[in-house]
Amino acid sequence: MRILILITLVGCGTNLTPQPDPAPTLASCVPNRDGEITVDELPIALGATVAYYARSGDIPIPTFAGLDWKIDEEIKNEPVVEVGPVALKDQWYAGSFSSGQFVVDAGSGLDGIYHQDDQALWLDGTASQDENPGAGKTLIHYAEPLPVLRFPIDDGDTYSTTAALTDSTVAGLPFVGTDQLDVEVTGDGRLAVPYVNFSPVMRVRTLATRTPSTGTPVVTKRTTIFMFECFGEIARAESTTNETSAEFTKAAYLRRFALGETP
Repeated sequence: MRILILITLVGCGTNLTPQPDPAPTLASCVPNRDGEITVDELPIALGATVAYYARSGDIPIPTFAGLDWKIDEEIKNEPVVEVGPVALKDQWYAGSFSSGQFVVDAGSGLDGIYHQDDQALWLDGTASQDENPGAGKTLIHYAEPLPVLRFPIDDGDTYSTTAALTDSTVAGLPFVGTDQLDVEVTGDGRLAVPYVNFSPVMRVRTLATRTPSTGTPVVTKRTTIFMFECFGEIARAESTTNETSAEFTKAAYLRRFALGETP
């Protein structure tokens, strides 16, 4: 199965993506295991999903030192969710994102809106899944999209991008400020998750920073994502808000590929 699972600048949560009929057609992609991920090795399969074990809370995780990473502990009755991209055209906010191509559930009742080309996977903005939720509508649109992943993805890649939020609303209130995304690819190794190992896996670490123009303080979040050719995300660990260490050892959210599982 080929699926693209994404980095977002919004809150974590248990992601369950409803999918349209008919069943999606999956692109042909065979890993060549050459230690980099090209745009052709990260195909977008609208309507496809992948099952993950997913937990929220104060979760101890390894420091992921070296290149042999293990998050393969078997946990009885661990929750399983399915995540995958859906078409933008079917969403209430579609008209606000002229360059957007697809949407992925970002947790906490929010969606991330993306497009992909030969240069990068781009984040166009975020929006509440419902147009008028009880917590208030969120609609964040960037003046210029943020490159979440630049192609090809190689060990040692680093880049930082800042985007202004234009005509944006957060929880029902107008918002003016910037989002900054720092991305670092730090390792080309082996990852063990329950019942299966992947190699070579790229480790992508991100630091997302939201800075209001006035008033409230800066908010940051760190994410470590492990990716495999033709598959996309194998696992992710998201930090608590304002975590200071890139090697954080407790996650607010942990998600791991669930071989053969369904919700």
